[in-house]
Amino acid sequence: MIVIAHRGNNKEAFENSFSAYEKSVTCGADRIELDVFLTKDGHAVINHDNHLMHATGKNLYCSDMTRAELKHINQVNGDPVPFLDEVVDRFLSRIELNIEIKGNDPESARAVRDIIEKHPLRNKIIVSSFFPEPLIYMRDKCPDIRRACLTGDTEIPWPYFAHLAIVNFMQMTSCDIVHPRIGQICESFMDQCRARSWKVFTWAPMDGEEQARESWWTLLKTHHVDGHCTNYPTEFIRWLKNEELIDNRAQSLGKLNTIEGKRDENPNHP
Repeated sequence: MIVIAHRGNNKEAFENSFSAYEKSVTCGADRIELDVFLTKDGHAVINHDNHLMHATGKNLYCSDMTRAELKHINQVNGDPVPFLDEVVDRFLSRIELNIEIKGNDPESARAVRDIIEKHPLRNKIIVSSFFPEPLIYMRDKCPDIRRACLTGDTEIPWPYFAHLAIVNFMQMTSCDIVHPRIGQICESFMDQCRARSWKVFTWAPMDGEEQARESWWTLLKTHHVDGHCTNYPTEFIRWLKNEELIDNRAQSLGKLNTIEGKRDENPNHP
């Protein structure tokens, strides 16, 4: 299962910061998930919300500021506010990136495309969104970049609305990767995804793994999810390695029991 660090390794450093991305690399994650907004002058800045209060402690908005103005502001951990081109240059050679385009403005997709469309390592990038417009733009302008449909909670109970909504979303954007919220995973959901040859990379909200996270991870493993965007990449990697050891021991024991069984069936067997 691929390990994706949600907003970087956000439990060991401040989310969506250079420090969190460095810790994602050093802990052994396969991919970093990050969020992109547009500045006033059309640059792709990394921040989960348009509002900068959480990240910087300042009552400002990404969309109201230029890149030059943001360069004078630090995040609450002292890191500079990161821009997508900087993160691509600094990290793409070491780890895959999942770029979530926030909102439904195709101009955000254009800014992302300008940075990644000719990058020699663009095959290490996935672009995702909750909205069709950025994904359709990427499909039409930069079709070799992998794209993913993000899905979350809905007011209409699962699975009635969600099955239909996800299928339509995937078809209209020509995506073959779906990013469902962790709670959407069940046998029927995975059956539908496998029938359509979709890759499934789940995600957990910031507080979605605070309790019983190993139970959630066991659910994902049981359903053979392709990857998970977690808030605990270091712990998740450790858990996956331990599960692999357990599985290998079980397989070895199974083979040993099979050999012993054959010996019991054939008393002349040496």
